[in-house]
Amino acid sequence: MLLQVKKRTLIAAGVVLVFAFILFWWLLKGQPLDLSERIPGMDDRPKMEAKSDTIIIGQFFDTLSEMDAMVAGDWPRFRGADLDNISKDTTPLAESWDTSGPAIIWRTTLGEGYAGPAVHNGRVYLLDYNERKKADALRCFSLSSGKELWRRWYYVDLKRNHGYSRTIPAVTDKYLVTIGPRSHVMCVDPLTGKMLWSIDLEKEFGIPGTEKGRITPDFYTGQCPLIDNDVAVLAPGGKALMIGLDCASGKIIWQTPNIDSIRMSHSSIMPMIIHGKRMYVYNGIGGVCGVSAEKTDIGKLLWTTTKWSPATTAASPLFLGNNEIAVFGSYGAGGARIVINTTGSGYSATVKEQHKATNGLASDQQTPIIAGTYIWSVLPENAGTLKKQLVCYKKSDLLTAVWSSGKENRFGRGLGPYIVSGNKLYLLDDDGKLYFYKIQDNKVILIASHKVIKGIEAWGPMAIAGKYLIMRDARNLLCLNIGK
Repeated sequence: MLLQVKKRTLIAAGVVLVFAFILFWWLLKGQPLDLSERIPGMDDRPKMEAKSDTIIIGQFFDTLSEMDAMVAGDWPRFRGADLDNISKDTTPLAESWDTSGPAIIWRTTLGEGYAGPAVHNGRVYLLDYNERKKADALRCFSLSSGKELWRRWYYVDLKRNHGYSRTIPAVTDKYLVTIGPRSHVMCVDPLTGKMLWSIDLEKEFGIPGTEKGRITPDFYTGQCPLIDNDVAVLAPGGKALMIGLDCASGKIIWQTPNIDSIRMSHSSIMPMIIHGKRMYVYNGIGGVCGVSAEKTDIGKLLWTTTKWSPATTAASPLFLGNNEIAVFGSYGAGGARIVINTTGSGYSATVKEQHKATNGLASDQQTPIIAGTYIWSVLPENAGTLKKQLVCYKKSDLLTAVWSSGKENRFGRGLGPYIVSGNKLYLLDDDGKLYFYKIQDNKVILIASHKVIKGIEAWGPMAIAGKYLIMRDARNLLCLNIGK
């Protein structure tokens, strides 16, 4: 026992002598040991980029995989090529499903959100939010395999607000344009991901110190970009109602004065031809407007009305024919029919009728689909006896439903997406159950349904590209084979 105590005492004394020697040497030299700066990446740790209030849009790029098999299919923007949410692809689709449902071809994990995909040249594009990195990320996947090909991203610190991402990219052979949750716009090469240009709409068009001048709406940006003849068309609100940017250079080539102080909504710009005039129609917060889309007077404000102005709107305007449009508001605001008038020298807009969600066609989130002379929608949860049902209305009558799925067939909170291909209608419930209907004039017949994923808040718009249906819930992106 005594020997063990002596041994511990000798060890402690030795340690003290070593430290005393180091201290004596340091004082004698009069300077510290030669230290070198640790270089990020040289110690096998991930490189840490400095974060600041300055957001550099599209700053980082990761190459992840090589492109594999090219497969057919195209869904190049919000609501597809014709902006009607109807696939015109001639690929034969299955007429029925067995009990196993459509096959899942691939699946990948996402940050929480509701952003939908765009598809072009065998690639799937999705604007995601990485919660760990606190970064917006434009992700490019192979349509055939789901392999992530590349990722362009940048830091932007967001607080969770019913998820993060909401918008769908617009893509052509030459350009890919996105809008992030805080109104950061970037344009890249769709094949290589090369950065072409960017613009911060909040910084460029916001009016400092005024609530009405704030660009980004509550729950972050929901407006999807539009590429029209190689021009990116956006509706920032604030200092400009609408702008057009040259996709090649990023230069603003026209902008529309915001005389009525209309603010950005979650709705998107819809091109329409009314009275033979091509125009961009937009339902913002504070009013609805039409802006010329023709070369002779591009960007000119043709008409506006503030008579329809719900506090929140997500669904985009619909052209009903007969120089009329339908617009929608969220949280029970319902809808309205607006007539566009012309005297030959100018245009004006008149709200012909408006109704609450309990009294007619409405949509809190998804834009209804026009198929022939009928309009299809899923009514919101505050729509009275028809709440959360799939419904059909005539274009000529937005007040009286001609068909509904019935109270025994309700769909979550009435917020899930639906899409049409030929006479087929696919509807996704909030929790990841997919319904397959066939349209027969003004009603639908249920063919099959299948719980595709045990998901939550499956609200992101779907896409059909060839034989593939791409869908998501709050945290997963799936590609299904719905082909024949």
